[in-house]
Amino acid sequence: MKNIHHIFLSIGLSFSMLFTTGCSKNEGLIKAYEQFIPNPKTAVATKVVNNSDLIARITTDTTYKLIDGLEATEIRYLSTTGLSIKAFVFEIDLTSPSIRIEVSTPNNSPSFGMQPMTKQAIYEDFEGHKVWAGINADFYNMDTGVPQGIVYKEGLAIKTTVTDAVNTFFAITKDGKAVIGDQQMYPDIKNIIQEAVGGRVTLLKDGVAVQQVDKRLEPRTCIGVNQDGTKVYMLVVDGRNFHYSNGMNYDDLAKFMKALGAYQAINLDGGGSSTFFIRTTPSFGAGRFAVRNWPTDNGGKERSVANGLIVVSVTN
Repeated sequence: MKNIHHIFLSIGLSFSMLFTTGCSKNEGLIKAYEQFIPNPKTAVATKVVNNSDLIARITTDTTYKLIDGLEATEIRYLSTTGLSIKAFVFEIDLTSPSIRIEVSTPNNSPSFGMQPMTKQAIYEDFEGHKVWAGINADFYNMDTGVPQGIVYKEGLAIKTTVTDAVNTFFAITKDGKAVIGDQQMYPDIKNIIQEAVGGRVTLLKDGVAVQQVDKRLEPRTCIGVNQDGTKVYMLVVDGRNFHYSNGMNYDDLAKFMKALGAYQAINLDGGGSSTFFIRTTPSFGAGRFAVRNWPTDNGGKERSVANGLIVVSVTN
């Protein structure tokens, strides 16, 4: 496993004592060493351990299926840099017959505004169109709720302008494939977009991590797709809380997404906007959506955001 060489550096001197001390001391050292073996339990954590150098030791590792084609995984771990991290992952299989990814907006409206993601989900949730999960999406003006990037909803182009050259996008095409692109790609695809939101920094391009200058650790939301556009990976990482979770920089986001299987990936709005929610009951009663991560605003309270991405099941 790639990450173990990081641990060797910190325990190398003690490890050499293994051959010069008594049996009881040797056993204690072996136990101390073993605590840094990750021992992943879920498929998601196993991929991250085997395909990156991010994880030194896992403390919690749980996967649960929300519906066919949609699984959520929550991992708490000690990074190889010695920091506590809590990560939340949705894996969405777009080949599953009833699963779709759609854009949510406040009040399910084509106009701009701000609303917490669980409330946006309520406006999208009804018989035959059930919301199962979601994340926040684009950066936005916090006074007006106008997003920075493009917005398409149910085939309608709500916004086609962008803020600057950094803006990217995530889209679902009319044939049900997921696409991540930049502004050079947009003219070639705009006529076949069914759903789309904007993003900013490119993390992976054609399977290669994009070199980043900004190394800050922050709460993050990002999204990636596999090479043929049939699988989508949504990642939320909590941050700004040393003992619980410290967040990630762009480089580590790229490593994590590539380890999952992403070929293209972009960063979405983070900080206090980062939201990872799930459906907790099949009914349409109050409290059917729950935020699983810890948004940094007001001790875990959801922030009102401009738009999001929701995973829905559709039946006739």
